[in-house]
Amino acid sequence: MGERLYIRQFMWAYQPHFRILVKSRVKSTLEAIGFTGNPDVVLVGFRAAGEHEFDVCIEPEDGPYSPDDLGQVRQRAVALYDDHPDRNMMHSVAHLHEQRHRELRDRMRANALEEAFEAMPREQGRKFFSSGSVRVDDYEVHVVISIDKAALGDVPQIKTEERDRFSVHQSLVHAVIREALGRSARSLFIPDAGSGLFLDGTDEIVRSATEAMVRSMLYCAGFWFGSENHLLLSSLSALPYEGRPGAGRLVIAKQNHPAIEVFLRLKRPVEMRNVQAVRKLLEASGSQSDLLSDGESVYGLGVVKPDYDADSESVFAVSFTARGVWEFSHAGEVLLTMRDGIPHLPARVLDEEYFEDLLDRFFPEADHDALREAALAAGKHRHGAMLIISGDAAGEAERLSPQSWSIEPTRLTSELLTQLTDMDGAMLVDPHGRCHAIGVILDGTAHGRGDPARGSRFNNAIRYLDSDRPPAIVVVYSSDGVINILPQLHPRIEKQIVIDAINCYLAAASAESLKLKGCNEAWDAVKSLCFYLSSAQCEALNRARARVDEWEERNRTLRIIKSDLEPDPDMNDSYWL
Repeated sequence: MGERLYIRQFMWAYQPHFRILVKSRVKSTLEAIGFTGNPDVVLVGFRAAGEHEFDVCIEPEDGPYSPDDLGQVRQRAVALYDDHPDRNMMHSVAHLHEQRHRELRDRMRANALEEAFEAMPREQGRKFFSSGSVRVDDYEVHVVISIDKAALGDVPQIKTEERDRFSVHQSLVHAVIREALGRSARSLFIPDAGSGLFLDGTDEIVRSATEAMVRSMLYCAGFWFGSENHLLLSSLSALPYEGRPGAGRLVIAKQNHPAIEVFLRLKRPVEMRNVQAVRKLLEASGSQSDLLSDGESVYGLGVVKPDYDADSESVFAVSFTARGVWEFSHAGEVLLTMRDGIPHLPARVLDEEYFEDLLDRFFPEADHDALREAALAAGKHRHGAMLIISGDAAGEAERLSPQSWSIEPTRLTSELLTQLTDMDGAMLVDPHGRCHAIGVILDGTAHGRGDPARGSRFNNAIRYLDSDRPPAIVVVYSSDGVINILPQLHPRIEKQIVIDAINCYLAAASAESLKLKGCNEAWDAVKSLCFYLSSAQCEALNRARARVDEWEERNRTLRIIKSDLEPDPDMNDSYWL
């Protein structure tokens, strides 16, 4: 096993430290908004001066990429620049003309980098984003972030990438990544970037990204000055009216938009900055009409016509659902949820795939359609709800009857079931969707598996399931928007998937010429499957990792200490497909 005590593709001394810091911050920031897409970070430097072995440097240099993979990026960047509509734009001030075209050439090289990475066969499942470059010593360095393409595809987003030559953030994830790239690139101006802590916190990045996302989507609606609109919307949602929390919908579109039907038009539009006046007008919105705004002011009441062309992406809506809570949406799809000033990707009403999997495990003969309909109906609650599916619903209804109302077993309509969520307590149904009790208060003994940060619904459900009760599934809708389907079990998978991941790591760790990035990626894959590992498999993997640790200790000044893998006592054969 060869040793490497120096950086061959050298740009500056702290380049590995900087990359690790950026990757850690990107990961935590994306997790903060509810996105897990296995982010990775690569640094790419193009030689701008001096005599060096490499014209293109990549950090990490022992990863899957080589400088030859990016050998055509400069040439492709020139072609993109020559084809760009701004290529022939003239600026009257000479130094400004030079600066603008230098920025355009740099932006085209970033685009060429993204193309080059995504064209690699091994990266077909990844989406790449590159920052502009910053000169660090003799190299112009780009920060490149990649995420899982399928995970990004599941994120609510619009299609528009540019409107009237202004960039548009298609989703909150896009906005966060672009914000992280910009801040990371600016950090490269600091001498010895990477030698200290990353300057910007997760919350700050998310707040700025949210502002950028809302502002850019308002471009699509024809409003160009929306830098503070997300703050105004949060103020609106937090402001009560005669003691009532905000509730209603604000539609944002141009006043003359053909898809907007105006029922009532104000002679003197009210500026959005006048939060109290807009809050009062919001009371007039309801099921028959929405409050209308062009982004700058509120101009009336009306609706979006049924023939609105959603592909135009020019009409957006803001729904105020509770005090401090608002949702930004397009064509009925929520793009952003803001709760007490904290932005987040919208939660799905129900994880139907996991729900169906639990039904197959617990109740193979269950009526999936009826139970899914009941769970979705409960999800339309106003202040939290809970649905219990019990293998002995009749017996549990009788046992719990002192603290609930037993009813004649019947299948409830979705409308009635939703209506019943206004009452405290859970609804108890059998595997065929028949309701046996309403207003159910669960019992059970605490076993230390709850969460003190969560409310009574969640913890009561945990205690109930941990007690000696008939098999049951509990769907918990918390008033704060969190959805849990209990019990929370690991998914069932093919045993071969685990075996392949183990073999991949053992092969990477035993290779004569060890590739650290490959080892780390293989280790991450194994760790993601650690629940399914047997004791013998854990021991074999830990021994192999010890060999990698020894190599790192000899060849790395900065390394991450990894803990040993241990078998999970809850693992059993029921988790294999």
